[in-house]
Amino acid sequence: MTKNNSRELTKHNAHLNKVVCESLQEALIILMNQKEFSEISISELCKKAGVSRMAFYNNYNSKEDLLRENIVQQSDKVLDFIGSPFREKTNIEWYQQMFTTAKEAAFELTTIFKAGFKYEYLSIINNIVLHNDSLSSDKRYMRLMWAGGIVNTIIYWIESGMKEPINEIATFCYNNLSVWTK
Repeated sequence: MTKNNSRELTKHNAHLNKVVCESLQEALIILMNQKEFSEISISELCKKAGVSRMAFYNNYNSKEDLLRENIVQQSDKVLDFIGSPFREKTNIEWYQQMFTTAKEAAFELTTIFKAGFKYEYLSIINNIVLHNDSLSSDKRYMRLMWAGGIVNTIIYWIESGMKEPINEIATFCYNNLSVWTK
C-alpha cells in the first residue's frame, strides 16, 4: 500500500468513526425522549444508531460516557462559535449568541435535563471553565460563580419555555454576571 493510499484510508476511517459517534449521540437523544435513561440498553442504542456493539465499545465505555461527550461537544461548539467569556471584555453580543445557541440546542438540552443530568451538565461546564491550571484561587471561584449562574439561568430559561426574549435574558445576564468574567 502506498503512503498516499494509507493516508486516504486513515482519513476515511476517521470519517466513518465520526459518523458512528454522531449516530450514537443522536440515537441516545431520541431514545431518552422515549424512555428513562436507565432503561436504555447498549443493544437498543446500537440498533437505533445502526451500528454494532463493537463500534460502540470502540468509542465509549458506557452510555454515560456517550452522554458526557455529547455535552462536551455541544459546549465546545458554543465556545468555538462565540469564544470564551473569560477575556478582556465580554459584551452583550456574547450573551445574545450564548442564548441563541442554547435555544437552538433546547431539544437536546431539555432531554439531558429531564433525564436527571443537570448536575452532570454543570460539572462538565465547570471543568471547561477551570481547564487552565495556572488560574489563581480567586479566578477559579469567580469562574465557578459565573458557570453556576449561567448554567442555572439556561436550565431555568429552557425549562420555563424560553418565555423571555433572547435579548432580554442576555441583557439580564450581561448586567449581573459580567463582573465574574474579568
